[in-house]
Amino acid sequence: MKKHFNKLLSVVVAASILASCSKSYVAPNTTTATSPTSADLTTVLISGSWVVSSFTQKTEDKTSKFSNMVFTFSANGALTVIDNGNTTNGTWNYTPAVTYYGSTSKAAIAINIGASNPLVLLTKTWNLIASTSSTIKIDSPEILEDEHVQFGKK
Repeated sequence: MKKHFNKLLSVVVAASILASCSKSYVAPNTTTATSPTSADLTTVLISGSWVVSSFTQKTEDKTSKFSNMVFTFSANGALTVIDNGNTTNGTWNYTPAVTYYGSTSKAAIAINIGASNPLVLLTKTWNLIASTSSTIKIDSPEILEDEHVQFGKK
């Protein structure tokens, strides 16, 4: 009887350990989006000027760093940022999403807008979370960065 009790106890302890080992990963806000093609994304982006309506990194709101900036995306991949009359030129392009860490995004946008602050914060490849004619939501695929950007139509 003691032999069966020890086996049962071992099974219960092992099951308890396995049950307590759950992942604590919380995915970034994943607004349902269609899977835009390069042409779809280009059509949305080039349809006017954009502003950063939200930029969060972890619990820090960095939106104000972009408060005077107007972004213009061109069909040829050029990106222009005007900040109080100063112009910064860069590039953008559509790319398949970086899908590690459980991302469900199908598309991404690679932005290269230089190394000066605060634009350097946008220089990377971002997973496209959602897009409409007036809003584009992108997230960093690097889960530890916990960065989320929303562009709004100006």
